[in-house]
Amino acid sequence: MNNPQQLIFPFKADQRASFSNFFCTQDNAALLTRLDQIVNDKNSHELIIDGVEGSGKSFLIQSICNELSLAQKKLAFIPMKKALDMGVEIVQNLASLDAVCIDDIQSIENNANWEEAFFHLINECHQSQCSLIFSVTSNKSLDDLFKLPDLLSRVKRMEHMTLKAVQDQDLIEALIFKCKKLDINLGQSELDFLVKYHARDFSILLEKVMFLDQRAGELKRKITIPLMKEILSL
Repeated sequence: MNNPQQLIFPFKADQRASFSNFFCTQDNAALLTRLDQIVNDKNSHELIIDGVEGSGKSFLIQSICNELSLAQKKLAFIPMKKALDMGVEIVQNLASLDAVCIDDIQSIENNANWEEAFFHLINECHQSQCSLIFSVTSNKSLDDLFKLPDLLSRVKRMEHMTLKAVQDQDLIEALIFKCKKLDINLGQSELDFLVKYHARDFSILLEKVMFLDQRAGELKRKITIPLMKEILSL
């Protein structure tokens, strides 16, 4: 990203996050098209993106933040796993912004104070035409996550879209894509080896690739299968 507008609050989106850096399969094409529409639309939107752990929700919502910022829109990015202990004040008085993007809203489960704060946030943003974009890990239904009836009703009226995790048949292609974006030199045989001997989970595999790149750089060695065995204790 090139000099995106400064994000407010103690949290900043990863500046490497962008739609162009997001590996998008056909399963997620409609979602990415919708997000691009939201970024470029002058009207407000209310959207919840759900997906399993490791599907890329956090990267995608940070991409949305950076794309909105490049479009000269004022926004707040709040990763709830980090913000939970900071007090509900952090989601107050945000309705004057163009957008509020909150990651991992399932983190407020069983927290009455946060549920009430979210209810007021949604109402205030709706009235002021401030867009709301939430992400949630979809291991529970919304009915199980939220106990405040008014909040549950309000959340259910938001637009919902699902981010599909990278499937097994797309893992190698996805890793090649990310290696190119991150300027990591990892060959096809090395990627095949990594996928064969590790969990077929894209987020975990990408972490391994980045770790291998870091260690290979420290050792001033090229990433090869023997080096991978050494570093990963295989």
